[in-house]
Amino acid sequence: MLLFVYSNILLFAQNSPFDGNGDGSIGNPYQLWTKAHLEELADSINNSWVPNFSTWHFDKHFKLMDDINDPLTESIGKYAFRGHFHGQGKKITLAINCDYYTNQSYALFNGLDNGNIDSLILDGYVNYGLAGITTSVARYSEISYCVNNVTIIQNVGKAGGIAYSNSGTIINCINNGDITGVNIVGGIVGDNEGTIINCINTGNVTATNSGSNTNLVGEMTPNNGVGGIVGCVSNYCQGISNCINIGTIKGQDVVGGINGGLNRTSITNCINAGYVAGWAGVGGIGGVIFNFYGMSGISNSVNVGVVEGEEDIGSIVGKE
Repeated sequence: MLLFVYSNILLFAQNSPFDGNGDGSIGNPYQLWTKAHLEELADSINNSWVPNFSTWHFDKHFKLMDDINDPLTESIGKYAFRGHFHGQGKKITLAINCDYYTNQSYALFNGLDNGNIDSLILDGYVNYGLAGITTSVARYSEISYCVNNVTIIQNVGKAGGIAYSNSGTIINCINNGDITGVNIVGGIVGDNEGTIINCINTGNVTATNSGSNTNLVGEMTPNNGVGGIVGCVSNYCQGISNCINIGTIKGQDVVGGINGGLNRTSITNCINAGYVAGWAGVGGIGGVIFNFYGMSGISNSVNVGVVEGEEDIGSIVGKE
């Protein structure tokens, strides 16, 4: 039995969809020239998954060699990507129409785990998906120097320009796409537990029901929100720093120019210059500070945008 498992690990480790285009090392990465190469990578991720073992692309390097203008209609793999994807400032165009039953593609990648994505530009649209670059960023993963121009429309839940959830690091990224979701929506990330540094949002971010999560007595909870950088931090966040929002941010409750709902969150050196509008808990930097454990704070941050609402409104924080 052990021999069988070991032989299969070797088989997947040696399996390469890009023969003659590199070996996946940092000095000789796999070269991705066409849409067909991206589709081959997707197929290899789908077919090489082994329970309890690393997939063959773990710690492998991939380099995008040219713009991909022929739109991708499905994600690069059904499982999380665990390699290093170097965009080199090249562009990939998406035209994804997500359907839970027929096309379970929610972003360019369906998760990033122990890997990184850098220097990539995205154009196009993702309908009923979750994000532009990847659905989620796991711990020990990083996205850097990426630009999302993708329009995202989500009608049942959370959404984000770069990722819908983050537990890793997102640094030096820009979202220019318009992002629409229901109750956890952010220009960079919907739900954040990781680190976000030096990011900019210029897109319009809209949550159609950002105050939908309340407790038994009708009080707002941290599991909702809409923001220019982050929709909400429902548990704990490593920090949001040196970020700028100039997009229009709209929701019902828990609406912030930088972060909608803050729980054990620090925001430092951030600027909001966008229009922020909602009903209650509306702030230029943070919508609502829940601060259950006394660890949330905003420092050295400035709002120069217009903030409008009906209850609990503030230039910096709507409610705390």
